[in-house]
Order: sequence, then C-alpha cells, then structure tokens
Amino acid sequence: MSIYFLFYSNNNIKMDLERFVIDNIKRIRKDKGFSQEKLAEACNTATSYIGLMEIYKNVPKLSTIERIAKALGVSPLIFFQDKNNAAEQLPPEQEIELQNKKRAILQFLEKEIDNILHNR
Repeated sequence: MSIYFLFYSNNNIKMDLERFVIDNIKRIRKDKGFSQEKLAEACNTATSYIGLMEIYKNVPKLSTIERIAKALGVSPLIFFQDKNNAAEQLPPEQEIELQNKKRAILQFLEKEIDNILHNR
C-alpha cells in the first residue's frame, strides 16, 4: 500500500495531507457517482459541510472520514493513498476473499519452508 508522506516543514505537512485527503474524497465521490447532496445525506451531515470541505474550508475529523468511507463503500485508508500508485479498491467482499487467499498461501509456504529446513 502506498501511503502519502511529505518531507516538508511541520506546518506544510498538515496542510498538504489535509488537501490530499480531501482531493481523494472528492475524486472517489465523483467516481462512485455521488453528488455532494447524496454523500451528505449518507453521512448524516449538511450538504454545505461537504461543499466547504471540497474547497478546503472544512477539514474532516477522522470520525467524519470514517463515515464518508462507509457511505462510499471503501476503506478509509484509500483516502490516504496516492491514486497513481494505489491499486483499484476492491469491494469489501472481494478484499476479504483476497486476504484469506493470501493468508492461505503464506501458511502453505511457511509449512513448506519448515519442511525443507527440518529435512536437511
């Protein structure tokens, strides 16, 4: 997972990260076909809050980011990912299935490595 980090002065880091997260929220909202009104309704917040957030006048709290993510059907972490380096977000069911398959493969490989090392 590619997480957005900046190596600027402390004052710039917060502002740049806020803009980065807001830009991702706006992009994903549009990609999912949500209007500001529809997102606001799904998050139980005012449409004006979403509008002001998207022009950087409001900065969402983490709890608001979680509600927005839930409304859009994505992990909140995707808002912190660089869209140029992040893989497309899978639906939650597919993501769980993928994680289970990865876990099973890793367990299998771990057993095989143990067998090889112990049978020398």
